[in-house]
This record gives sequence, structure tokens and C-alpha cells, in this order.
Amino acid sequence: MKFAYLITLRLWKQLLRDRRTLGLLLFAPILYIIIFGVAFGGEIEHEPIIVIDEDTDAQIMIPEPPYYTTISSLGAKIVSSLNDSPKVDVTISTINYSDATQLVDNKEYRCAIWIPPNFTHNLASLSGQNVSIKLYLDNSNPQEGGVIIQAFQEAFQEATGEFRENLKLDVKYAYGEDLTTLDFFAPAMIIFGVFFFSFILVMMNLIGERKGGTLPLLLQCPYDKGQIIIGYLTAFSVVSMAQTSVIIIVAQSVFDVSFGTTLAHYISLYIGAVILGWTGLVLAIFLSSFARSEFQAIQFVPIVILPALLLSGIVIPLSQIPEIIRWVSYLLPTTYAVHLLRRISIEGYVLELFNIDLIAMLFFFVLFLFGSRLTLKET
Repeated sequence: MKFAYLITLRLWKQLLRDRRTLGLLLFAPILYIIIFGVAFGGEIEHEPIIVIDEDTDAQIMIPEPPYYTTISSLGAKIVSSLNDSPKVDVTISTINYSDATQLVDNKEYRCAIWIPPNFTHNLASLSGQNVSIKLYLDNSNPQEGGVIIQAFQEAFQEATGEFRENLKLDVKYAYGEDLTTLDFFAPAMIIFGVFFFSFILVMMNLIGERKGGTLPLLLQCPYDKGQIIIGYLTAFSVVSMAQTSVIIIVAQSVFDVSFGTTLAHYISLYIGAVILGWTGLVLAIFLSSFARSEFQAIQFVPIVILPALLLSGIVIPLSQIPEIIRWVSYLLPTTYAVHLLRRISIEGYVLELFNIDLIAMLFFFVLFLFGSRLTLKET
């Protein structure tokens, strides 16, 4: 046992002397619990919807004097209840319902609701006809789509009470009609897998080459450091494409997940995945200069990967992340990659040159690229 004691004592002295490792060991758990607690502490709120209410007050015949009674517009009550709900932000409009659905297609609103004329009369009167309320829903994020449906159901129940027998909800979907949970998370898993493995593989590889003396020898060669980085980019681009292919093949063949219907969709997926892999790679080169050992390198994993997992929209919708920390999401390249790859897989989007998500990802890549050139040194 004396030998075990001596080993323990040596390791503790080594940790206490290494202030960088000690700081990371203490800082990483604090960062972890703060991000986890704040991210899961929010709720999905303020989903934008547009409502066209064509309903009016109705006179209903009753079997006793005065034989008629006036019922206030149930449509107005539904709209009022929706206005009181923190889950949705209501815009009341008089435009045509088909124009409202176009606004949902264009991502200006998450849902369009049409309450038809004579809604109150047909719902409450004994002689009334069956009536339907139309909802046109963007369900590309099932969590947010579910919150909108829940808000409407609560508003309808509060407004109409017992007047429900003649009602039918006519729900149509702009995107995500048959979307499963796996369909929703599969594009994000491409992002997480490619970014994480690119980061950790390059980080550990550079630490090993630095300790083994290979990297210092390369840096002493009369070549620009950019060529070393390009070599890493070329090699690990193949790795990123291979990882993306494996995820797509397994998800499609085993779990029947759809990533698109045309070759253009798959090309768009690969472009997004490779650029994100490049970003993880140059970020690893940048941070590897601050780690002297594999143990220190591992400490960077929760600092980089945890925010990417919890704050990029991979698990939690951005609208659910509290505003006090949501700004961090827009400083992460994975946030834009999640939005882009989900648009491609779920909405059938084909990548365009001036796509804002693509531009943001390229910006982070160039930023980390210049940073890695500055920090890539012999020692």
C-alpha cells in the first residue's frame, strides 16, 4: 500500500503544480452545471402566429321566451385567450387565408389560423352545421409545433366551453407533417458527430505530434504554416465525409430516416457537414497550443462540446433558451449548421451561395483559421 500512496502523492503534487489543469478541472464542472441548468430552465414561448377571425356575434333560437338569445363571438374569445397565452404572439389580420399560409411557408409565422364566418352560430345553434377551424402549421420543429397546438386547444376550451360537438380541426402542415423524433434529431447528430470527432481527433493528434517532436520539426521546415493546416484540412475532410456517409446510411437503412429526396439535397448536406468539420478542425489547432498534454486537451472538450450540444438548438429549441444566455447561441458555428441541415432534411431546401447560415459558418471557419495560424508554434 505504501507504493500506491506514493503514486497518489506524486499525482496530487503534479496536479497542484499544473495551474492550467487545476483551473480547467474546477472551471469545467461549473460551466457544465450553469449551462445545463439555464438551458433547461426555459420554456417555449412567443411563437408567432397569424389569425384571421371572420366570426361575428350570433342569434340563437331557444325553446322559451324570448325565443332568441345573442351569443358573443366565440372566435373573438378564442383570439382573446390566445392573446393572453405566453406560448404564442398573435397577429390579427384581415388578409386572405391563402396569403396567410404563404407567410407561414416563408417562415414569417409558425402557424396561420382561420376562424370562418358564422362560426359561433354553427357551433352553438341546434340548427347549425358542422364547422371547422383551419390551422396551417410549420411543424419543422415538433416541440414548437406542439406548443402552438396546445395553446390553441387551451384557448378553444376556455372560450367555447360545451360548444364542441360540431367542431372539426382542419390541420395542414407547411413542413414536417410526418416528422418523427428521429427525423428531427438525425441532421443534428450529423453536426454533433462531425464537429465533435473533428475537434477531438485533431486535438489529440496535434498533442501527440507535439510531444513526439513531429510538429516542431514540421514548423522548422521552410514552408508557410498555412500548408500544414491545409494538409490537416484535406485529410480530415475525407474523415468528415466518411462520418457523414456512415450516419446517413445507418439512419436510412436501419431507422428509415429521410435526409432529402434529390441528389442536390445530399450534396447540400455534405457541403454543410464538411465546412463544419473544417471549423472544428481549425478550432482544435487553435486550442491545442494551450494544452501541454492529452489530459489538458480533454479538459477543453466540455468547454467546447457542451455549449454546442445544449445551446445550438440540437436538443433544446433556441426559443426555449432564456434570453439571458441565448446570445451565446449565436456565437456558436453549430447553431447555424443545425438550422441549415434541418432546413435541407426537413424542408427540402437546396443550398444557395448567399445563404446566411453558410456565410456564418464560413465566417467562423476563417476566424478560427487565422487564430490557428497565430497560435501554431513549435512550443
